[in-house]
Formats: sequence, C-alpha cells, structure tokens
Amino acid sequence: AVAGGVHEPRQQQYQLWNASTRRLPDNHTDENFLRDLVINANVTRRHYWQVVWESQYLLQQMCIALTVPATFLHLKSGVLSVQTLLYLNFGLLLMAAFMIIAVSCKATLLPALWKSVRQCFLLLTGLYNLSPLYQKLTLSISSDTIGASSVVLLILHLYLSNYSFKKSITETLSGAVSVGSAIAASVLLSSRLDTHYQVFSYLSFALGLFVLSPFFRKHLRQISGKAHLISTCFMLAITIGVAWKLSKTLAVAFGMLAVFTCCICPWLLISVEKHKVQISGPWDEAELAIYEAEKEA
Repeated sequence: AVAGGVHEPRQQQYQLWNASTRRLPDNHTDENFLRDLVINANVTRRHYWQVVWESQYLLQQMCIALTVPATFLHLKSGVLSVQTLLYLNFGLLLMAAFMIIAVSCKATLLPALWKSVRQCFLLLTGLYNLSPLYQKLTLSISSDTIGASSVVLLILHLYLSNYSFKKSITETLSGAVSVGSAIAASVLLSSRLDTHYQVFSYLSFALGLFVLSPFFRKHLRQISGKAHLISTCFMLAITIGVAWKLSKTLAVAFGMLAVFTCCICPWLLISVEKHKVQISGPWDEAELAIYEAEKEA
C-alpha cells in the first residue's frame, strides 16, 4: 500500500489523458500557461552608428563589384593599357603589404607576407599560361549573353558574400559560391578582350580584388579602425571616378546607392527593429550547453 501510495502521484503526473480531461479541446491551456512568458529576452538592440560602421563591409564589396567590370570596359576601349594595369596590380600589392607592415609593426608578419608572395607568384604563373585559353573560351556566345550573365553573377556574388569570415572567405558554402561567381564573371568578361596579355592583366587584377583584398581589408579593420574608414572612402572615390569616365549617370547612381546603403538602410533597420517582438517560455526547444559551446568555438 505504501509503495502504491508513493508511485500513485508520479503516475498521475505523467498521465496525459484521463476522465477529467476528455471534454477539453486539443488546444486547451490552463491559467498558468503564460506565467513564465518572457518578451524580448534575447533581442539585441542595435545602434544607428554601429550599423553604419558595419555597412562599410558591404560598401567596399559593392565598389569592387563595379570597379572590376568598369576596368574591363576601359581596357576593351583602349583607354587603359596593359602596361598601366600591370603596374597598377603591382602597386596595389606593394601598397597593401606596406600598409600592413606599417600599421601592425609585427616581426612575425614578415614570414606570412613572404609565403603570400610565393603563392601569388605561382598563381600568376598559372594564370599567364592559361590566358590564351580564356581568351577563346566563349567565341560561340554572343556579347549580350556574356554581359547579362556577368551582371547576374556579380549580383549573386554580393548576395552570398561572406562578410564576416574568420579564416577563409570560402569557409562556408555561400562564401565559396560567391567567390566562384565573381571569378566566373571575370573569366566571361576577359573572353571578350583582344589579346591574351589583356586577359592576363585583367584577370590578375580581378583575382587580386575578389580573392586577396578581403584578407587585407579584414586585417586592416582589426588593427586600425581609422585606417579601415580611410580605405572605404578611398575605394568609394576611386569607384566613382572610374564610373564617371564611363557614364556620369552611372557614377551619380552609384553614389546615391552608396548613401542609401550606408545611411538610409541602417535607419530603416533601426526603425523596423523597434516593432520586433520575440516571446520565450517553457515551450521553447531546449539546447544543450555543450552544443552552444561548440557553436561559439
């Protein structure tokens, strides 16, 4: 009897269906259902200037996505020569290395830079040997199709780009697809150039901006916020200047898009976020502390 008395409350506790609850609907809740309701417990409120600062990452990538095809048009029309573009590529690499050394001032950085120089040399050697192949890659495809495909691929690159990568820009599937889209767009455009020297200079410029510059910009913003802001303004000025030579309307439109992205979009996000309501309670799915620690790692 004692054993039955001890186990009887526990059996009643786990009994989900009995005679007293048969008349209740399936969505029935008692008066204590909302007792542990918590509203906006895990919602992080953003500040306007913080969002404006973080929008620089998107603006820099937008500048690159416009500068690369604009450089192709200048190279195709003869405004930009192959020698000038090669000097520009070499100057950008030297400037990036000099800025990193000057700002960080770490002796352990020199071996990493030397390793990067060797990898760049191997990459450029393979690219030079494949340039004649890239030049004749799309002879049977119309220029309109090439242009439309390049625009779609660059938009896909901006949409899927990994703006907050930790070690590599291809560490996620979306980041890998983003880089692949940018390289594919550059290869398609390069196939419309006249000589393989133009193809080599253009693809080396595009790979430097799409593949190498994210690491430089990430390292720069980690060691100096002021240098990160200056580089953003410099990239925006260069992009508008390059677009201005092609079309004044294009340059003005991109300037308005930059203002909309960095000033108006953060304000819209902050305005809409005030109406966000997140409810939490005992009905939420439980997460193990081990799983949370793995996600943070």
